[in-house]
Amino acid sequence: MSNEQICHVAVSQKNDTSWYYVLVVDGEAGPQIGPYKTEQEAQTAGEKELADLDLSTDE
Repeated sequence: MSNEQICHVAVSQKNDTSWYYVLVVDGEAGPQIGPYKTEQEAQTAGEKELADLDLSTDE
């Protein structure tokens, strides 16, 4: 068995047309972070936070 964490960034749009990201680690979602103007900005910010935390995305 592996002890590797499964990590990814989930991006969603709210009713106010702002974008938010959530870090999902081992199936557990963290808080929503945002708002961002575009989906790409939210995705990039989430991936940067994963990198800063020394976690890698599994895609």
